[in-house]
Amino acid sequence: RLNSGRSNYIAKGGKLGRKTGSIKTEEKKREEYKEVIQLLKKGYSVRNVAKLQGIGISTVQRVKNIFVNT
Repeated sequence: RLNSGRSNYIAKGGKLGRKTGSIKTEEKKREEYKEVIQLLKKGYSVRNVAKLQGIGISTVQRVKNIFVNT
């Protein structure tokens, strides 16, 4: 029942998923979180960086995995 409704919606021109442009590119993330990256490279802990920057711990961990660990 649900899948048939989705297929009807798509057949009538509907679109599923995230809107275009809602996902930040890696370059935008690097620019937005450049201070976080610098603090992590200096050796600050994830929790300290999150508290200093006023962002969530999970966000700092995500940034660390993308930019610092690779």
